Amino acid sequence: MSALYESLLRPLLFSLPAETAHEIGKFALRGDFPWNVVASARQPRDARLRTTLGRLELASPVGLAAGFDKNGEALNGLQHLGYGYLTVGSILPARRTGNPRPRLIRYPDRQSLLNCYGLPSHGLEACVSRLRHFAARAPRTPVIANIDAPSTDLYLRSFDAVEPHVAAVELGMQCPNNTEDHGEFHNPRVFETLLKAVLARRRKPVFVKILSFQDDEQKNNRLELAAIAARLGVDGITLPGTWRQNEPGLSLGYGHSSGHMVFAKTLQTVRDLHAVTRGRIAIKANGGIFNGEEAFQVLAAGASAVEILTAFVYRGWDVAARINRELMAVLDREGVRELREIRELASA
Repeated sequence: MSALYESLLRPLLFSLPAETAHEIGKFALRGDFPWNVVASARQPRDARLRTTLGRLELASPVGLAAGFDKNGEALNGLQHLGYGYLTVGSILPARRTGNPRPRLIRYPDRQSLLNCYGLPSHGLEACVSRLRHFAARAPRTPVIANIDAPSTDLYLRSFDAVEPHVAAVELGMQCPNNTEDHGEFHNPRVFETLLKAVLARRRKPVFVKILSFQDDEQKNNRLELAAIAARLGVDGITLPGTWRQNEPGLSLGYGHSSGHMVFAKTLQTVRDLHAVTRGRIAIKANGGIFNGEEAFQVLAAGASAVEILTAFVYRGWDVAARINRELMAVLDREGVRELREIRELASA
């Protein structure tokens, strides 16, 4: 399967504009068939891959990050591809077109992407309808809904609407390419007020995804927010290892990076988060993770799970299953019996 994708399908898709190829990929995953036919070969089976992410019990630590399936259109197919969890979103309160095209560009030589999507969304009502329908089918894979909103009231409205239909909810604090969002929720006082309001009504795990940092001042702010989240009892946190980069080929003239070129920053970010939170909160590693060796590195740095997206583009539809197999090989090599032992190494 992987050889077919890399030798035939990827060159065909890469001959198209990046966003067109993305839409084709989502369309192909709208139904269960043919993915359910070969699903058993992709599902993680080894008990050593089982892990806990906050209060979520996962069959494997490899999840799909927010951004691939923004509106819950591809869940039927995605659930068969071997992921430990799937993240839908960001889901916005109202329909939004996002930034003008072009807003996605590839860097094949670095196995990376740059995007300035700006949070296109079908809106809360349409996304909740899909999530409700999918949840009624008793899905194979847990779903996390990533929500974003311009005010506390709208966050709470979205939270109340999506929570009954998913395994967990993630609050996206700011999209770096949303020109209308000026980062108010990165103010520690505003951030804490929002979290307290959400946590007072939660019935399922709650995660927080905060904006990546570009300098030491922003880094200190993000780590302060992580400490607040840990103190308040949030189940998990994501701090992507991305950064802003100028790119005249995009409509905004810049975008935010993903893929191999951000992995080193992701690894250091996980170490920094673990040092600040001291194991009191689960960490989802996000940015540039492509293989089992890299997954092991971020897990050993303190992460509970790894999120991929760009690796899906470059390695194909069976990437989660391949990373799981590669991770198992690393566990064998290192003599690790279960993933919990890796996290114990990080805390030592």
